[in-house]
Amino acid sequence: MGTRMTIHPYTLVLALITCLSGDEVLLAKSEPAEIWICPRPGQADLYTDRESPGCRQMGKAKTYSPLATSPKPLPLPSKIAPPLISKGVAGSFPHESQHRKPLPFADVTLPLPIVAVSQSTPGFITGSWTGHVVQLSVGYRADGKGPEILGDANLLFASLHSFQTAVAVATKSVGFDPRYLTVRILIPTRVDGPSAGGMFAVGIAAALLGDPIKPDICMSGTIEPDAEIRPVGRLVDKMNACRDLRKTTMIVPDGLDNSHLNFTGLERSIQVIEVHTLAEAYNAATGQLLRRVISQ
Repeated sequence: MGTRMTIHPYTLVLALITCLSGDEVLLAKSEPAEIWICPRPGQADLYTDRESPGCRQMGKAKTYSPLATSPKPLPLPSKIAPPLISKGVAGSFPHESQHRKPLPFADVTLPLPIVAVSQSTPGFITGSWTGHVVQLSVGYRADGKGPEILGDANLLFASLHSFQTAVAVATKSVGFDPRYLTVRILIPTRVDGPSAGGMFAVGIAAALLGDPIKPDICMSGTIEPDAEIRPVGRLVDKMNACRDLRKTTMIVPDGLDNSHLNFTGLERSIQVIEVHTLAEAYNAATGQLLRRVISQ
């Protein structure tokens, strides 16, 4: 008769754990090459371990077909108009009786990161993305006949309206009388749409309060008259623009299902912060609380 070998249960369990640990290490090393990202119209991207038509491996560039939009915007003018100068929008800058004359301050200029999806053909949105740094200048208007808003000619209609809304909301949020304000923005390329409104409002409030904006942040979201940050589209593309600007934190509205952004952010080493109001966005962008300015 042969000799029967007895294996202690503890030894068997230890051997099994050792084998599983080795498999986990192999999976971790091969995971990026085995994960496929499959776009689904109207839904978040699907992450799977199986290749299918239209899918791409994680880490490879994402491409889009042109997407028709309606209504179509007006054709761009052949000549660039001079900078737009506005004294404000009717009803947007109430001269509240409780506002006291703000203390004078030196002009402040801040660089603001702007992310967008390019629109090379009127009526179509392409899949390319762009990131730019614009210059925001905020100053004190001593004669009290403001607000004076100087919009760059590259700021097209929807973006100009969003910029004006940002001025109204930011001044009201910090208690600054807009009659003593002059603000100007310089943009290196044509920009349209409201998605930079939240960043505009954060920048104006930061200039009035004297808080620096963190150098690693970018943001996309509209600003509403009630100081809410509302959802915008194509956030994955705009995250690519953030990466091109070498930003590591992206502030987005929390009004949408942004769970897929967390996966995309991990892939691009970008942290996603969801906000609902200007106060939350301001805290995320500056690390400071949104508060009221000191008046005379």
